[in-house]
Amino acid sequence: MKKFLKYFIKILAGILIPIFGYILTGLILSIIPTSPDSVNCKKNKEIYLTTNGVHLDIIIPTKYLENNLIEIFNVPASVNYLSFGWGDKGFYLETPTWDQLKFSVAVNAVFFKSETAMHVTQYKYQSDRWSKIELCEEQLHALINYVMDSFAKNNELQIMEIAGAGYFSNDKFYEATGNYSCLRTCNNWVNKGLKKAGVKTSVWSPFDFGVLYHVE
Repeated sequence: MKKFLKYFIKILAGILIPIFGYILTGLILSIIPTSPDSVNCKKNKEIYLTTNGVHLDIIIPTKYLENNLIEIFNVPASVNYLSFGWGDKGFYLETPTWDQLKFSVAVNAVFFKSETAMHVTQYKYQSDRWSKIELCEEQLHALINYVMDSFAKNNELQIMEIAGAGYFSNDKFYEATGNYSCLRTCNNWVNKGLKKAGVKTSVWSPFDFGVLYHVE
């Protein structure tokens, strides 16, 4: 019995120590800010971040998008904002709500490198729950380029919609570049985009609140 208990404690420690180490590292690096180079341009463009409590999306007003992007995403004139999210493909497509989360999907997303997807949602109106970030023209272009580079493209350099996927009539899913893992989460994707745009953010944050901590 003592031998069994000893083995059990070792196994439990082998599981819990990496988890606590991951969480602690994420918290520490979330608090530490980046030091982006200053930009000599007027910050008169507004983009937003939104969260469902776990997952961050980047929201860009459609008035900032070029006509070819408006056509690519088939944006109606009544839509004023596009939300972009990057994440685990299996999680996105198989988990419309948290109560539908499967253990196998969660394990695959956390512990293995998995395929990814881009989630694009159309909004007519701004929400007061969004977090605003002010950018200049140069920063905005860098962010838009980063977002568009995250879409996987076919041989004709066209983004690829995932047929039949989408939670509502105002959202669609597309194939994405890169792999999802515990080291590269949806929130890391947003954090990296802000770095590309020269926005002060966290050094590394797998959590939504780590990114929002610096924005807010």
